[in-house]
Amino acid sequence: MLDINLKTLIFIFLIVILGLISSFNDIKKRKIYNKNVVIFLCFGVTINLIDSFYEFRINFLINFLFVFLIGFLLWHVNFWNAGDGKLFLAFSSLIPVELVFVDIFHLYSYDLLTYTFVPIFFLFCIFMIFQVTKKDIVNTLKESFKPMIILNVAIAFFSFQWVIQFVSDAFGLRLNLFLSAIILFLIFDRMEKILNMKLIKLFYTTALIRLIFDSGNIFSSSFLSSFVYQLILFLFFVYFLVYLAYFEFGVHVDIPNLKPGMNLCEKIIKEGDRYTVKPDVKISIFMFLNEKINKKGVIENKPEGLSRIEIQKIQEWNKAGKMKVGALLIQKRIPYAPFQFIGALLVIIISFLRF
Repeated sequence: MLDINLKTLIFIFLIVILGLISSFNDIKKRKIYNKNVVIFLCFGVTINLIDSFYEFRINFLINFLFVFLIGFLLWHVNFWNAGDGKLFLAFSSLIPVELVFVDIFHLYSYDLLTYTFVPIFFLFCIFMIFQVTKKDIVNTLKESFKPMIILNVAIAFFSFQWVIQFVSDAFGLRLNLFLSAIILFLIFDRMEKILNMKLIKLFYTTALIRLIFDSGNIFSSSFLSSFVYQLILFLFFVYFLVYLAYFEFGVHVDIPNLKPGMNLCEKIIKEGDRYTVKPDVKISIFMFLNEKINKKGVIENKPEGLSRIEIQKIQEWNKAGKMKVGALLIQKRIPYAPFQFIGALLVIIISFLRF
C-alpha cells in the first residue's frame, strides 16, 4: 500500500499551483513568466536533492538532464519557445521521485512527455477531421512522398537503427524510439559540426559502413519486412501528419501587419533581386535532410520569432516591390502550459493507480 508522506503532498500542491498560474498566463497573456518558473524549479530541485535517498537523487538528476535535453531540442527545432522548455523542466522537478521510482535509470520524465503530447495529438486529430480538406491532403501527400524524400529518409532510418543498436549494446541502455531519436540527433549534429559535412552525407556514409559490416543481419526477409513496415509508419506519422499540421496550424498575415514574436512557417528565399517563400518544416530530425537541396533563408527562423529589425527589412522589400507574396504564413501559437499541467497530473494519478 502506498504511503503518502508530507513531501509528496507538498509536491502535488506545488504542481497544481504552478499548473494553474502558468496555464492562465499562457492562455490569456500568451506568456510564461520566468520568475514563476524559477521559483517552483528551485523548490523542486532543492527538496529532491536534500531530502531523498541516494538512489532517488541519482534518478532525479538523470531525469533532470533528460528533460533539459528534450526542452532544448524542442526549442532548437522551433517546436516551442524557451519558456515552454523551462516550464517543462519545472514540472519534471516537482514530480515526487518516491512516487514514481522504479529503478535508478527509470525515466519517469518520459511519461510526463508522453502524457503531455497525447492530449495534443487527440485534439490535433479532431481538428484534422473537421478542418482539413481533400485538397490539403492531396497537396501534402505530393510534398511528403517525393522520391528523393523517401530515399533520404530510408537511408537515414537505415543508419539510425544501426547507430542506436550500437549505442544500446555498448552502454547497456534500454532505449525506446524517442530516446533513440534524441541520441541520434545529438551524435549526428555534433559530427556534422566537427567534420563540416552535411547531415545527409553522414547518413549515407553510415549506411555504406553498415552494408559492409552488418550484411549478415540486413539481407534477410524478416529484417526487410520489418524495415519497410517501420519506414512506412514513420513517413506517414512524421512526414505526412506533421507536414499537414504545420501548415494547417498556420495563418496568413499581411506583411504590413507583421508583429515582433511571430514565427514564420516559411523561409524567405532570395532569387535574383526579388524574394519568395518556401515551406520550412523541420519538426523532426529527418526533416533537416531537406536542407541538402533547399536554399537557406535570408531571415533566420528562431524560436523567439521575428524581431523588429527583421520585420522592417521584410516590409521594406515589400514596399520596394521585391516580395513575390503579399502575406506570410505565421505559425499559430499553441499554449503548451495547460497540456504540461495535464501531463504532470496524469503522471501522479497513474503512479497512484500503479500501487
